Amino acid sequence: MLYTMQLGDTLYKIAKRFNTTVDALLRANLICNPNLIIAGQVLIIPTPGLDLPKAGAGVYYIVQPGDTLGCLAKQFNTKVEVLAKVNGIRNPNHIYTNSELLTITPVNTPQQLKEFWETRPQENCEVFGFTEHGYYVESFEWVAFGYKSIPYLLNLLKHKCDIVRFYTIMSLGRLGLDQNVKEALNALLNDPAVAEITRLALRRIDLVEHGKKRIHILISDNALLSEPQLNSSAANLAMGTEIIVLRWFIPSPTAEEGPQGDLQLYERVQVVKTCQIGFLPRLGQNEITFI
Repeated sequence: MLYTMQLGDTLYKIAKRFNTTVDALLRANLICNPNLIIAGQVLIIPTPGLDLPKAGAGVYYIVQPGDTLGCLAKQFNTKVEVLAKVNGIRNPNHIYTNSELLTITPVNTPQQLKEFWETRPQENCEVFGFTEHGYYVESFEWVAFGYKSIPYLLNLLKHKCDIVRFYTIMSLGRLGLDQNVKEALNALLNDPAVAEITRLALRRIDLVEHGKKRIHILISDNALLSEPQLNSSAANLAMGTEIIVLRWFIPSPTAEEGPQGDLQLYERVQVVKTCQIGFLPRLGQNEITFI
C-alpha cells in the first residue's frame, strides 16, 4: 500500500503501525537519512511476498532534506563525480533540497549517439518496437551531456526521417537550453509532422530560461489519478498541461500490470494551473508522457 507521512511520523512508528520493519521500508523506498522524513511524502509500505523495485528515483529524483551526493550515487549505482557532472553541480558537498537530479549515467559519447540516431531508421524511415523506444531512452543521455549535446542535436534536426526529428526536438525540450536552439525550432513550426512537439519544446525552453526548470509539459493526453491504480477516479489532462513532479518512480503498490504486461509505474505530480495533486501513469515500456 501507499502511505502519506504525517507530522510526528518516524520510520519506526510507521513500521510498527503496519507490522513491518524499518529495514523493509528502506528497501522499498529511497531514503538517504532514515532519521529525517518529511510530512506529505509518500512511502510504499511493503507487502510480504510482493517484490517491487525501490520507489523514489527513475530518470530523475527530487532531493530531500538530509540527502548527500555520496548517498544518492550509491542508490543510483554511479559515482559522485558522474552525478555532479550530469547535473552541473560545481560543489558536490552542496545540493539543494527540492532540486531535480538526473539519475542516469550516459553509455555513449555524443558522436556515437548522433551516429546511432542517424542510421537507426530503415530506408523508408520505419523503426520498430524497442528500436523506437531506444530514442526515448537516449533522449535522457542528451540531457546528461548538457550544452555539448546542442550542436549534434541541431544537426539531427536536418534528418530526412520524421521520427528522428521528433525525438531530437523532444531531447531539446528536455534539455531546456537555448544556444541557437529557438531559431532552429521556430523554422520547424510549419512542418506538420513535428509542429506540435516543436511548440511544446519551445515552451519548455522558455520555462527553464525563467527559472522554472521543475515544470514539465505533457506531450500527450493523460489522466491524473487519485490513487496509484489505473481504475481509480481521474481527471483528464490535455497535452500541453504543465506539471511539477513531487515524487518520481512509484511502482504500483499492488503490482498492477501496465499496458504491455510490465509493472505499472507512476509519478506523483501537481498540476501547475489548478494545484491538483495525483498520480500520472507511465505508458508501455515505462515511458513518461512529458518533457
